[in-house]
Amino acid sequence: MKKVVFQDLVKTVQEIWEPYDVGFINETALRVAKVEGAYNWHTHPGEDEFFLVLEGKVFIDTNSEDGTVELNEMEGYLVKRGTRHRSRTEPGKPAWLLLIEPTRTKTKG
Repeated sequence: MKKVVFQDLVKTVQEIWEPYDVGFINETALRVAKVEGAYNWHTHPGEDEFFLVLEGKVFIDTNSEDGTVELNEMEGYLVKRGTRHRSRTEPGKPAWLLLIEPTRTKTKG
């Protein structure tokens, strides 16, 4: 695997809500995604999901006691399995995320 330069990936990944697979560690995927607006509420019953903001600001809305978590650049948040959640940005303000999740996690639709 070649060296990963996340600043370059932020410039390259331009399709909204279409994660790009950076690499795999055993059964775990590293994915970069451009996000804008709000994703649908959903739950992963059998898997955790970690969000790290590479550029911009993202809000993770949850049905947990954490409620809404604001993430700025280089801040992350772990959504535990079974937690209903969605990610979103302020309207018209895209952000780029590094997603760390099992390879089986549905990332589109």
